[in-house]
Amino acid sequence: MTSEHTLLVQTERSDKAIIVCPVGRVDGHNVKILENAIREQTEAGEQNLVFDLTDLNYISSAGLWVLLGTARRLQAEGGATRFCGLTEPIAHVFEISGFTDILAMYDSRGEALSSL
Repeated sequence: MTSEHTLLVQTERSDKAIIVCPVGRVDGHNVKILENAIREQTEAGEQNLVFDLTDLNYISSAGLWVLLGTARRLQAEGGATRFCGLTEPIAHVFEISGFTDILAMYDSRGEALSSL
């Protein structure tokens, strides 16, 4: 279990994508952990990422910009990003920032993977 100020990024492989599962909170102090986890996957040649945010309990603007930058970069390179598992507080942050209009959001991991 993580403390309220900790971020752990777990990854899982599926036949269609790498599933990135941040656990805890993403803020300006630890956003590099998320960036490094994403970079590790993309530098290994992964082009499809599904972000399962089920266990994310906070995200700052720094974290939002990492996710948006990743989505834009992968799309420009022929890849894709999908987002699922948004809890009510995280969904609210995505909504007020306008990200629900520009990022592909799904209710479940299965739906996100099926869309690829």
